[in-house]
Amino acid sequence: MTSTKGFASALRNIAWHSSEKVLRMFISFFVGIWLARYLGPENFGSFNYILAWLGMFNAIAWLGVGDAVMRDMVRERSDEGRVLGSAFLLRLCGSLLAIVSALCAAHWLGEFNEIQITLLAILCVGMPFAEAPAGIWIWFASHTNIGPAVLSKNVSMLLGALLRIVVIVTGAGLIALMAAMALESVFFGLSLVCAYWWYGERFTNWRFDFRHAWNMLLTGLPIVLSGLVASLNARVDQIMLGRLTSMADVGVYAAAMRFSEIWWVVPPMIVQTLAARYIYPKDLGDQLQINVARIIAGMAMLSLIPVLVLSAISTEVISLFLGKQYLGAGSVLMIHIWTAVLVFIDAPVNQYLLATHRQSHLVLKSVVLLFLNFVLALVLVPQYGPHGAATATLISQAVTVLILPLVYPPMRELNRSYRLALTEAPLLLNLCGRYVLSRFQGKKPN
Repeated sequence: MTSTKGFASALRNIAWHSSEKVLRMFISFFVGIWLARYLGPENFGSFNYILAWLGMFNAIAWLGVGDAVMRDMVRERSDEGRVLGSAFLLRLCGSLLAIVSALCAAHWLGEFNEIQITLLAILCVGMPFAEAPAGIWIWFASHTNIGPAVLSKNVSMLLGALLRIVVIVTGAGLIALMAAMALESVFFGLSLVCAYWWYGERFTNWRFDFRHAWNMLLTGLPIVLSGLVASLNARVDQIMLGRLTSMADVGVYAAAMRFSEIWWVVPPMIVQTLAARYIYPKDLGDQLQINVARIIAGMAMLSLIPVLVLSAISTEVISLFLGKQYLGAGSVLMIHIWTAVLVFIDAPVNQYLLATHRQSHLVLKSVVLLFLNFVLALVLVPQYGPHGAATATLISQAVTVLILPLVYPPMRELNRSYRLALTEAPLLLNLCGRYVLSRFQGKKPN
């Protein structure tokens, strides 16, 4: 873990990931805030309610094709063609299944009117293009050369942002907005395919192998269930707000989330880069837990930067960028932003459980999180609205991440990782400081 060469390699990949996250934050902040002001709380709430509904079914599209596939690529380099071919077909079938499930559930449960069903259907068009080529992204990540894939993502996000700006400026409405978002997904899928081809790889090497796909599906089933529950958990607050209060409350809550949840996409990408070198290899032994502890320490320290800043100026930020119609979002943000600390800490823990073949624990964590979030939201949302939803999310996340390992014996070794993280934090700060100082001085660290 202290190898300078490995540390520098990991930093290069994190830098690529960071470029995507910086761009995503920029787009989410400026375009998202512009969109919120353009639509107003009521329409912005309806827009986010539709996104939340489709998001609940997004995990079905994975069909287990995720971190487990990267683990297989790292350990079975000679079998990449079958891994990629099988992953592609599984993810394509999963995307189609997710689309059918989302549309049928919305129709049968009467959640949407005819116009909202149309908006949901337009948004669904982009899902296969965004999800089916995911194996290519994982392939780049497994080779610690994520640059081409991130470049494809960045260009796609810029195109999507431009299309949304056109919609706002022209006042084209929600249908054009959903079409713009679907087109962004289509372009991303096609550009990712082009990046893979440009890098010298050929799709003729891909092979669908039923036995390999079946094993992949069985191995990934707990991850699918965990992801499905996690998707439900991530959207249950907005769904509960929409059903128990009003779309305007959903809009206020979604506005606050623009400033807090944007950080949630950072931990998986950083940890995925580090996992290929420091978590997934088979021969780590006792070093594995030390690596995990150091990653936890680094992620916790990183998370405090946005949390402390936004906690101090949340009301002023909301008032400045969203205006008086969203003033209630400031106090919601002050609560919700602290969830980011727990999300950052939990990311390496999930990779550790996956590397040690304990996918069932991921399911347990997600179920506990969903149950707590649902019950707390059911109690708090009717009385406190968006503030109750933010509080429910924070409490349920804290219990799942910090308390569950204390009371569930198979996960108690995580407590040792947390304790190690406390002692490793100063060492990690020292290592980072030496590296930055050596680069500033133009020398290699010892």
